[in-house]
Amino acid sequence: MQVRFGPGDLAHAGYTQDVSESGIYLQASIIYPPNTVLVLQIEYPDGALTVRGVVRWARDLPPAFKRSLRGGMGLEFVDATAARAAAAPQPEAPPPARSRKKGIPPEAAEYELEALPTRRRQVSTMAGNTFEVRETERVGAIYIRIFQLPLTDGSHEAAFREAFWTRQEADAAVRAFLKSR
Repeated sequence: MQVRFGPGDLAHAGYTQDVSESGIYLQASIIYPPNTVLVLQIEYPDGALTVRGVVRWARDLPPAFKRSLRGGMGLEFVDATAARAAAAPQPEAPPPARSRKKGIPPEAAEYELEALPTRRRQVSTMAGNTFEVRETERVGAIYIRIFQLPLTDGSHEAAFREAFWTRQEADAAVRAFLKSR
């Protein structure tokens, strides 16, 4: 499973096949020293889970080996409830009642969405453009924001921003946006 991580943001990516109730083994090219607290976003097939963990041990590699091998870290989850959820992720919550699905989902400010667990993935189009797709669930709606990468102009303006009541509508909108680029 892919894991995005960092001390305060999700700036780095790594992989894991080893998640338990107490922690995770994370393979990555960026290694943090023991006692560093990291934010982890674990990408499960049915959604992402964001937890915090503290580095308990780290194995870095000499620069000559970093191209072909990855170092790793053992992290202990900070919150026991989040740890149980990481080891056995719960299925997604059932959709909200039909009466709530009518109309347009409520507006949400960017700071509100950034405070919630967000699934992030990078995709490239046939034309060679690269985008980051961010999916956040809030009040039963799925909020999609798509940013063109790299973000070199200092702007964090989304190229696409919309909310949907169903996963099917959200996925179709993302596909349509990427196809047009």
